[in-house]
Amino acid sequence: MSYHFNGWNQFPLCRITRNRELLPLIGLGYKAICLAIFSSLLPLIVNASLDSTEYKAEAYRTFQAIEIDGDLTEADWQNAKPIGDFVQMEPDEGAAMTQTTDVRVLYDEQNIYFGFTCFDSDISKVAANEMRRDGNLWDNDSVYVLLDTYNDRRSGFFFRVNPLGAMEDVAIMDSGDSRNENWDAVWDCRAKINDDYWTAEIGIPFSQLRFNRSDKMTWGLNMGRSLMRNQEEGMWKPASRAYGWRARYRTAYLGSLVGLEGITPARNIELLPYVLPGVSRTEADDDTSGEFELGLDAKYGLTSNLTTDLTFNTDFAQVEADEERVNLTRFSLFFPEKRPFFLEGAGLFDFGIPRTSFRRPPPLLLFYSRRIGLAEEYAVPIIMGGKITGKMGPYGIGLLNVFTDKFHTDPDVTDPDEIVDEPRTNYSVLRMRRDLFSGSTVGLIAVNKQNADTYNRAGGFDVTYRPSDNVNLRGLWARTFEDDISEQRDAWYLGGNWQNGDLELEGSYIDIGENFDPEVGFVQRQDVRRFRGEARFTPLLSKFGIRGIWAGPEFDLVLNRNNELATREFRYMNWFELEGGGWVGFQAQRTLERLDEDFEIRDDIIIPVDEYHFNSFRASISTDDTKMFSLQLGTNFGDFFDGERVGFDIGPDFKPNGHFSFEPRFQFNRVNLPAGSFNASIFAARVSYAFTTRFFTKLFAQWNSDDGTIATNFLLNYIYRPGSDFYLVFNQAYDGSGSGTKLEESTLVGKMTYWWNP
Repeated sequence: MSYHFNGWNQFPLCRITRNRELLPLIGLGYKAICLAIFSSLLPLIVNASLDSTEYKAEAYRTFQAIEIDGDLTEADWQNAKPIGDFVQMEPDEGAAMTQTTDVRVLYDEQNIYFGFTCFDSDISKVAANEMRRDGNLWDNDSVYVLLDTYNDRRSGFFFRVNPLGAMEDVAIMDSGDSRNENWDAVWDCRAKINDDYWTAEIGIPFSQLRFNRSDKMTWGLNMGRSLMRNQEEGMWKPASRAYGWRARYRTAYLGSLVGLEGITPARNIELLPYVLPGVSRTEADDDTSGEFELGLDAKYGLTSNLTTDLTFNTDFAQVEADEERVNLTRFSLFFPEKRPFFLEGAGLFDFGIPRTSFRRPPPLLLFYSRRIGLAEEYAVPIIMGGKITGKMGPYGIGLLNVFTDKFHTDPDVTDPDEIVDEPRTNYSVLRMRRDLFSGSTVGLIAVNKQNADTYNRAGGFDVTYRPSDNVNLRGLWARTFEDDISEQRDAWYLGGNWQNGDLELEGSYIDIGENFDPEVGFVQRQDVRRFRGEARFTPLLSKFGIRGIWAGPEFDLVLNRNNELATREFRYMNWFELEGGGWVGFQAQRTLERLDEDFEIRDDIIIPVDEYHFNSFRASISTDDTKMFSLQLGTNFGDFFDGERVGFDIGPDFKPNGHFSFEPRFQFNRVNLPAGSFNASIFAARVSYAFTTRFFTKLFAQWNSDDGTIATNFLLNYIYRPGSDFYLVFNQAYDGSGSGTKLEESTLVGKMTYWWNP
C-alpha cells in the first residue's frame, strides 16, 4: 500500500506493470469537442483480427463430494477434460508459456470448481509471500479465473489464488474499465506446493454469481497464470499486450465455458447476523461505557440474476480506518468506499467522469456512497437499508434505499469544522443501463436525499460507445435540483480513448456549472470548463537491462465559466521498467494557477490573490517487490505558488515469508512561502502476521503532522467457515500536537458474524 500527498502527481509506489492507465488526448476547444474527438479518433480505429482458434472449455458434471484441500485427488478431476496451452501476454506476446499449466473444470448442483496444476522446473523459485485475502497478489506467482456469467462480454467475476492459498476477488464492469476490488464473495480455495508443481483447488457457489438460468448455459471464460521470476504472464484466451496489467480483466477476450446443464439451485437466501459487544473509554471525561449491538444483513435472490440486499442496524467495526493524507490543494480529498453493504453491485451504480489516475480524485461522481452514514470523521447510525441489483435481459438495474438516524456531535466539540448535526435522512438511488451493440450502453440515474425540511436531488443520462475494442467513447449529462436554484446546475462530459500496440491516446472535455451540487455525490471543482489530453508510448525494449518504457506528455487546461484561465498544467512522465524487477521514473511539470481569492493553506499562512507560474520535478525508484526486502523511494522538489517545496517519501517492505510482513511508510514535505513555512509529514506502518489464510492479525498505526493525531488499529480476524468471521478490534487515538503524546480515546470490540445459506 502506498501513501501520497493529494494534489502532487507522484509515481505510485507499486509495480509499473499494474499501474499503466489510459491517458487523455489534448482537448481541442469546447464548442467543437464532439467533432474533434470523433474525427481524430475514428481514422485511427483498428479492428482486432479474427482469431481462428476456437477457445472452448467443457465443465464436467460430478456427483462426488469435492473436498477443497488442494490435492485434486477425487476421480472426477481425472475424468474432466484438461485445458492447457497457455500463451504469453508478456514478455513474449503470443509465445507458449515457459512452464506448463493444466486446468480442469467440475460442477455440481451448488458449486463450480476449478483445479489448476502449475508445473515448475524449479519449484524453489516460486514467488509467494502473501497470505492475506485481497493482499498484493500481483507480486506473487498466481493463477486466476475470469467468468462472464451473462456471456455478454461486458461484466464478470475475477478470482485469483497464489501458491499459499491467498485469495482475491474482483467484480468487473465495462470490459474491465471499471473494477470493484473491494467486492468479497463467499468462496473457498486451497493450494499446495509439491516437488515439481503446485496446485490450486477453487470452489465457487453458484449463489455468489449472477446469471441467466437455462437448461444449458454457456459462460464466457478466461484463465491465466503469473510467473514472477520471468516477469511472465500467460492466458488461455490471449489478450493484447497493449492493455498491460488490465488485459487480465478484459471481458472482450474470452473463450466459452460449455457443459453447464440442469443447474437448479434453490432460491438463494443468505443471512448474516452479527453480535457485537464492546467497551470504550474517553480519557478527558474519565468515562468508561459498554455497548452491545445486534444486527443483520440478508440477501435474497429474486431470480438467478436479480438480488435483494437488506441491512438492519448496520455496523462496520471491522473496516480499517481511512489512510491519513496531507492536502496541499484547495479541493476536497477523495477516499474509497470500504463498507461491505455498499460494495455489493457497486459497479452498477457508477455514474461519473473516469479517474485519470489511481491517486487522483474523479472530477465528478453523481453517487458517492460515502456520503451515506459518514459525516466528517463520525459514523452516522444506519437504521436500515436495502437494494436490488442485477440484470433483466439487456437491462442492468440498481435500486438503493437507506435510512440514517439523527446524529449530533458531543457538546464538548467547539470547532465549527468538526460540529455535525445530522437529521434523520432518507437516501434513494435508481440506476438503469441498457446494453447496445457490442460493448456499448446507454443509462440513466436518479438520486434523492431528503429529510423533514430539505431535499437535494440529482439525475442524468450517460452513454458509452465502443465501435471496436481499442476505441471507447463516453458522454454524460447531469443536473441537480434544490430549492430556489434554477441556473448553473448542469454538468456534462465527453471523452474518448484509443490504443493500438504501443500507443495510447485519450482526450476529454468537462463542463460543470457553478450551482451543480450533488450532496450524495462528489465534485472536485465547480464553475469550470476543463480540457484534458494525454498520450503514452509503451514499447517493450528488452535491452540494456530495461524491460519496457512508459512515457508521454499530459495536458490539463481549466477555465472558469467566463472562459478565464484558472489552471494550466503540462507534465511529462517517463518510467523505465527493469528486467530484474522494479522500475525508475521521473516527472517534470509546469503549472499556472490563478487565484481569485486568498488561499489559506495552513493556519495564518495565506497565499494571496495573484497569478502564479511554477515548475516542479519528481524522481522515483522501486526495487523488485517479489523479494524478501524491497524499497520504494521518491523525491520531489521545485517551486510552489510564490515559494518552494521539497520533500521525499520512503517505503521499505520486509516480507520474509507468507506469514509476516512489515510495511512502514514515511513522507515529508517542506513548504517555504513568503507568508510562512511549514512541514507536512505522514508516518504509517502495517505489521501483520497470518497464521493461515483464514486467521491473521494486523496492527496499523499512523501519524499526521498537520493536526498531530496518532491512531492505532489492531485487528484479529478468524474466518472459522467460509463467509463467517470473528473479529477482535482495538483502537486508540492520541493527541500528539503538544510537547507530549496524550491518550484521548480507546475502544475494544468483538464482532462475530455467521453466514447462513439454507
